[in-house]
Amino acid sequence: MTAALVGLFTRREPIAAVAGSPEYVRDSLMSRTARAESTTAVAPPVEMRIPGLGERLAYGAGDVASNLVFVAVSAFLTFFYTDVVGIAAGTVGTIFLISRILAALFDLAVGIAMEKLSLRGGKALPWLRWLGVPFGLSVALMFSAPGLGETGKIVYAFLTFNLCATVIYSAINIPYGVLASLMTKGQYGRALLNTFRMVGCYVGSIAITAATLPMVKAFGGGSLAWTYTFAIVGVLVAALFLVTYRFCKEVVAPAHDSEDAAELPRHQPVKVGATLRSMLGNRYWVILLVFGVVLNILLSLPAVSMYYAKYILRDESIATGILTLRMVAELGGVLLAVPVVRRWGKRNACLVACVAIVAGQLVVAGSPLRLPVVMAGQAIAGLGAGAILGSIFAMVGDVIEHEEWRSHVRADGMVYSGISVGQKIGAGLGGTIIGTVLSLSGYAPNGFGGAQPDSALMATSFLFIWLPAIAAVVMALLLIGYTLDKRYASIVAELAQRRAGTRAGDLPRD
Repeated sequence: MTAALVGLFTRREPIAAVAGSPEYVRDSLMSRTARAESTTAVAPPVEMRIPGLGERLAYGAGDVASNLVFVAVSAFLTFFYTDVVGIAAGTVGTIFLISRILAALFDLAVGIAMEKLSLRGGKALPWLRWLGVPFGLSVALMFSAPGLGETGKIVYAFLTFNLCATVIYSAINIPYGVLASLMTKGQYGRALLNTFRMVGCYVGSIAITAATLPMVKAFGGGSLAWTYTFAIVGVLVAALFLVTYRFCKEVVAPAHDSEDAAELPRHQPVKVGATLRSMLGNRYWVILLVFGVVLNILLSLPAVSMYYAKYILRDESIATGILTLRMVAELGGVLLAVPVVRRWGKRNACLVACVAIVAGQLVVAGSPLRLPVVMAGQAIAGLGAGAILGSIFAMVGDVIEHEEWRSHVRADGMVYSGISVGQKIGAGLGGTIIGTVLSLSGYAPNGFGGAQPDSALMATSFLFIWLPAIAAVVMALLLIGYTLDKRYASIVAELAQRRAGTRAGDLPRD
């Protein structure tokens, strides 16, 4: 892992030609056309570039910011609403479900806006500039609890959660997610950006899981302590997104915007209805859409750690250790995924990762009351989850290229936001499942004298141990139909041919 980490931060070029690199595309074109002059069909060098170290770090900073918020919501917000604010678990689940449906719709609206608006400064970067500071402010509001009465606190929770996690989160994270596909067209360059994004993801995740409860305690506990803590987090969030805006560059333009567009009449501007129909006919897009739903149910389940530590292991403070170890293990999974992806491809790396998640959960099931066993199982499962996250966003970038190849329209924003719809639905379902299962089991906030009924303890164990394993099995089944890794090089080669005005090969559009 050390070697992988050192190579990640120091290497600017791959040792050999890899899929998506200029050399790989050139070689693919030569074999397809059998003409020496076919090297002219390679995409412009600036679009196939490998972003420098500073730019990669700046891109990763955006996901540090995102995950300071995302993990705060997934790991702490349910507990904050139930045990600090005093909202019933079933009501919290309903808030999450309605809000995530709204977030899914808003994701798609942002994607459409990105295709329709012509903004000065780029397609994605201006959104980061405008929304970084409002995003930071909304975080502090979400973790505040003014005295508004029983109904008032529910309404306030719904409004502030949606301001932060629906409106602003979507409006800044859809452009951020698209940004990698606009920074380079090379598959290796995108893989590097995705890895730096995932490293940033876990820097933010580890920081927020390790620091939140100690900071709340340092501020004296209670609702105001949570607000002070997340006011500081909000300042960091705003600053980090402004770093991403300042140091990242967009260089990729759609093929129909190239100088030889007149020779390519089949390239059309983005039409929302036609693009949506085309995406629904793209099996790889549909697979990632459903995969995103299940994955985000899985990623919502660490919120149960708070309840498992408090009521099963009988020590609420243990949750910090469990969550932090999980995030460190996931970071390790991201780094280990790099050599596995280069050797066997993204799909196969994710399949192995699903096996690791199931194995880790079975370890916990073997001795669920022993903290060392629980920690070991969470570490194994975390390695698997991290490996998936180390691959999934690069897979989305590949699907963007595949959709342009099959439809002759490049719609980065709509393709990414469409998949993000599935992620938001999954996150909403995850929160709803937690709230509903706890509510139906008879869970009471803070327990009866610090205890819960046996039915609530059984429900907590199911959510913590068995539901993640079930989700991993479903994800593995979905990945069986994902074969884009084998075809990506020829797809990029044909897109390069189109840009150069050469005749494309007759590949099936599926």
